Amino acid sequence: MKVLESLKGKFFSERERIKQLHLQKETGFTVADELRKALDSLLKPAFKEFFGKWDIPVVFYALGGYGRGELNFHSDIDVNLIYSGKLSESHLEDIEAFYYFLLSLKLDVGFAPRSVKEALELSEADLSVFTNLFQKRFLAGSKSLDSEFSRNFKSFVKKNKNSLVEEIIIARNDRYDRFYKTVYYQEPNVKESKGGLRDLHEAFWIAKIVYSIENYSGFLDEKIIDWKSFRDVISAYDFLLRVRNQLHISSGRKSDILSFEMQPVVAEYFGFSEDRKGIEQFMKNYFNSAIDLSVITKEIIKKSLEQIEKKQKNFIYHLLFKPKELIEDTFYVHEGALYVDEEKESSVVKNPLLILKGFKIVQEKGLELSANAFSLFKLSAETTREKFRKKEVLAKFKEILLKAKRLSYTLELMHDCKVLGALIPDFERLRGHFQFDTYHKFTTDIHSILTVREVEKIEEKGTKKTSVREKQDFFQILQDLENPYILYIAALFHDIGKGKPGKHEIVGAGLAKKYLSEMGFSSEEVEEIAWLIKNHLLMSHIAFRRDISDPELIEQFKNECGTEERLKKLFLLTYADIKAVGPGAWDNWKSSLLWKLYNATHFLFIEGKSAEELVAEKLKRRKEKVKKLVEGKIKAQSIEKFFKNADRDYLITYPSDEIAKHLLLMKEIKKEEKDYAIYYESYPDIGFTKVTIVTKYKRGLFNKIAGILSYLGLNIKGANINKAIEDECDCMVYTIHVSTISGESVPCEKLESFEKLLKELYSGNLDFEDFPQNIIRPKGFRRNIPLPVNKVKIDNKTSDRYTIVEVSTYDRLGVLYAITKVLLEMNTRLRRAIIATEGNRVIDSFYITDMEYRKITDAKLLKEIEEKILQVIK
Repeated sequence: MKVLESLKGKFFSERERIKQLHLQKETGFTVADELRKALDSLLKPAFKEFFGKWDIPVVFYALGGYGRGELNFHSDIDVNLIYSGKLSESHLEDIEAFYYFLLSLKLDVGFAPRSVKEALELSEADLSVFTNLFQKRFLAGSKSLDSEFSRNFKSFVKKNKNSLVEEIIIARNDRYDRFYKTVYYQEPNVKESKGGLRDLHEAFWIAKIVYSIENYSGFLDEKIIDWKSFRDVISAYDFLLRVRNQLHISSGRKSDILSFEMQPVVAEYFGFSEDRKGIEQFMKNYFNSAIDLSVITKEIIKKSLEQIEKKQKNFIYHLLFKPKELIEDTFYVHEGALYVDEEKESSVVKNPLLILKGFKIVQEKGLELSANAFSLFKLSAETTREKFRKKEVLAKFKEILLKAKRLSYTLELMHDCKVLGALIPDFERLRGHFQFDTYHKFTTDIHSILTVREVEKIEEKGTKKTSVREKQDFFQILQDLENPYILYIAALFHDIGKGKPGKHEIVGAGLAKKYLSEMGFSSEEVEEIAWLIKNHLLMSHIAFRRDISDPELIEQFKNECGTEERLKKLFLLTYADIKAVGPGAWDNWKSSLLWKLYNATHFLFIEGKSAEELVAEKLKRRKEKVKKLVEGKIKAQSIEKFFKNADRDYLITYPSDEIAKHLLLMKEIKKEEKDYAIYYESYPDIGFTKVTIVTKYKRGLFNKIAGILSYLGLNIKGANINKAIEDECDCMVYTIHVSTISGESVPCEKLESFEKLLKELYSGNLDFEDFPQNIIRPKGFRRNIPLPVNKVKIDNKTSDRYTIVEVSTYDRLGVLYAITKVLLEMNTRLRRAIIATEGNRVIDSFYITDMEYRKITDAKLLKEIEEKILQVIK
């Protein structure tokens, strides 16, 4: 054992030496092979020490990545002991001792002793076991047992060739689904994401099954791909190996996610600056490599499938009776993919019009793009960019844009091979453009294409995961549009202004006008698309940051839209834009707010009346309904008086049944001399609990309530505060939408704790000085993520009655408490608090007045409010 301890010391010294090789910018393949050699030099003698005297045949294999000879610093290390015969007590003791030896290495080692029969049976039952054994490499032991096992294993592979390939492809598709089906995820998994290391592994397994290749050079030997594709895929794979090594070294563990925290560190290793520009340049390199891996490995798999089919058919017969038919005298279709005829390759590279015709064929027929065509199209885009801006080429691109079917698929293919950027240079500028926040999950370029995809999903009535409303109501709105293609084009261009100085929606509208005019769209079409781009943030801004119960605001929005058609297009674009942000961006809360805004505005268009007229009619009906609901409990003249004295905002906000309930509670408060009454309504489908407190006026109450809720770890999603007077009982009605941090309705025990603390507050026994000093604290545990810039904006234009203070900051518990405390100390009255979240950013909008219920116009006071809020949220 002393020998092994010495070898262990040497092994760890070797790892340090190899680490220096990596830091000296040695290739990923070299480092991987050196790590393999170092581990071999330890495990081969270890096998001899523990199993060298066994009286039954045994063989020791390196599996998986270790078997291929590709190790990163904290890769899983899989080894297998295959034996023939029956294990004795002594054998089991040796296995246990070896297991503890492996544990002493403090690496992620997977070790399994199996009989020949067990190993073969598990390979048949479990794909991961099969792929591990499929990459086995002999380390030590019985050569005859190795030959026997290898022969049986090869026989199993040969018999099950088709089903094994099919299983690997299914696993690949499932993996893509788990990682958002795109290369351009802002925090990719270097191993498992689309375009990750696993892409080449799967392509290699399939080619090994079909062609019996032993290493990557077999791709060339069997003419599966050409030399250029081989060079590109190996170069891309080596780059990702180096990225993964740096992730492992920097984190000190197996860490495969290229997170926001790790991107500056890895970028610096590759010679880029650690600032935003350097990170973006590094990530563009990463995405380019990932695209090469994704596209070329897809071609390897495709060629392998064709090879299987050739062997199953009489291929000579196939060639004789199915001659190659050229399309546009240039292209041909084979096995669902578009190829370029060999004799026309040079013409295609020089003629972008042919390339656009090729993409039109892909779109119309639902084809894939062969690696051959992909390489040629990409080469043309890189070498003849100016030709893509010719009038006839842009006109052909326009034809593609006017066809909604498979548009996003075609656009993504065009983007992957850089054709889209040649047609729209500002789109190439957005390639890999980072949005440094935790809200956007994808880079700007792919987000734009995904927005087109979300519009397509509406046309397809959604997916299995979409709600009935998305499947039916959105679909109906889309069907009602006169020119739906306008929406698709606006979706593609909506963020094209990002990365340039100025507001991206205004810059983008100008850029879109230029490009669309060059494509030959009419001035009316150009103006309509430009309007949608310019206003693509408007609807979400109003729905999530303003009081959408305000009829004047709804009328302003209606006038901005101008037509019902524009309202519908803007609604669908807003929906698609949010959905394309990434998982979790669209939720039932946002859905309810946007639908409320859409329906209120749409109603104005249908009725043809002003908002004021409709509100007057609604309040008249509401008053009569309240009278009926409280008949025999409250006099009709009291209801008349109540509707005359209550805040107009209150009467507009609450439906008749809630007003009736509030009136009865006010009567109870007065009669029983209570301070307040409280009730809850839970909305688990939308993800919040509505807390309503009817109370006698108490200055600064909402600030204290916000403090209690923060102390309990609860999230405030919005609040309404209104004055309501019933028979001289001067009351306030607080309606607060509350959720858990994870966005669910509040459990009963939390509500009980809240009510207990509220009772102590009213009795004077709750001292906020006793609350923890860190009442402002993070909602999660993640650190070193991009933090949003703190901003305070004063809006005195939107409302005639209120000053709106909009605060944008890092989302933490207690922020609302801190801000409302400032507003309280500055002698303002709070009437609305509207909260919107975008990733780790929260945008709080506060509707305030001075103590006399007037808008605040004193510039000095507003500046002081702004500065004090910035001070408490920093």
